[in-house]
Amino acid sequence: MSVDPGAVLDKTDPGADVQGRFSYQHCYAAIQCLRLIDGELDAVFCENHEDILLRKCGGQYEALQIKTRRFDLEPFAADDDEVLKSIGRFAKLERTYPDRFDAFHFVTNHGFRNDKASGKNIQYVRDEIVALGTVDGLTKANKLRKFVIAASAVSGCSESDVVAALKKLVLSGHQTDLERPFKDLREVVGETRDFRKTQTLDTVSKMADNLLFLCYRASSSALGGGVADLYGLAMDFDAQRDALLLTGKEITADMVEQVIADSLVVGADNLLVSSGGVSADVLPPGFDVMVEKLEGGGLQMARVDLLKDYKASLETMYMKWLHRHGPAVANERLGHIKAQVKDDCVEAQIEAEQPGQKYASTMYAELRSLLEHRLATTSLPLFDCSREHLLGAAAMLTEECQVWWSDKFALKSTQ
Repeated sequence: MSVDPGAVLDKTDPGADVQGRFSYQHCYAAIQCLRLIDGELDAVFCENHEDILLRKCGGQYEALQIKTRRFDLEPFAADDDEVLKSIGRFAKLERTYPDRFDAFHFVTNHGFRNDKASGKNIQYVRDEIVALGTVDGLTKANKLRKFVIAASAVSGCSESDVVAALKKLVLSGHQTDLERPFKDLREVVGETRDFRKTQTLDTVSKMADNLLFLCYRASSSALGGGVADLYGLAMDFDAQRDALLLTGKEITADMVEQVIADSLVVGADNLLVSSGGVSADVLPPGFDVMVEKLEGGGLQMARVDLLKDYKASLETMYMKWLHRHGPAVANERLGHIKAQVKDDCVEAQIEAEQPGQKYASTMYAELRSLLEHRLATTSLPLFDCSREHLLGAAAMLTEECQVWWSDKFALKSTQ
């Protein structure tokens, strides 16, 4: 039998390189999408008029063309076909939609010729034309005029259209490999709403992956809506199809928020859990002591059950701290939370205690009030703990016999 082709890497296969170039563009689009939730942009369009189209909140647009190039090739020069075609496309947009575009971005992973006063230096050519304001009066042999004429010939636009587009041209050469944009995307996601500090690396990576897929779908010819919308009551099938295709290319803030929410389902640190839903080998013993003390103080069973859940929630939070920061930090945080809650427990007990009587119910209500006040006013860190987590700390202190809800008595559960 011949050699197994599945066990041999085909180093000549260009497919991976093509996918890397598409991924670069999608990552760049995903980074722009995060600007939607900050209110910088109103919508992001993928593969509509340009590689990426940004609509700002005032209704103006910016267009981005993404060009990738291997580093063993020369930087982009003004007379490159890719550059001339890009400038020509920008000129068409400027002519077709006058006064609607604020900027045209030529973005590359590579770089640009930077030799001064050269007809091949795009930035120099652009700056000189902007300074002049027009190429009228320049001879056709002039390097600035030659560049405009070449771009005009490629696009079919007038020289004035090309000049108008050049005035809005922004060059971005990143000098990075094709894998770098995903790392950049993940870093930007981490900086968004301080996710880097509040979420695990896996969760941040999942958000980046989901944003990337959102841009991939918008870049394809996917219909925005369902097949039923396509075959609905529209009299003009082609117009309806075009409208749905355009909807499929548009990414809004709500869509990005949904991606973030879906990614955070398993990544949030402060989700509350039920004690019944946590494995017994994860939770330490002590419920019997806690329940006996709470029942001895006359606390209603419904509230006892809630405290079980709150305790489980705090223990789950502790496990996340342990996984992310290690035992030293996790124990330090838990001790810090318990110290604050113990102070409120003592005050609640002093306020509620009635010697010889059951006062756990009154103490519970007082403790909730004190904890709510602490949450609203304290300058001390609480590490995203809610009132329920703090009540869970009170339950822990109860099982450790640091807090009582009645006069002390002999515990059967410890005998």
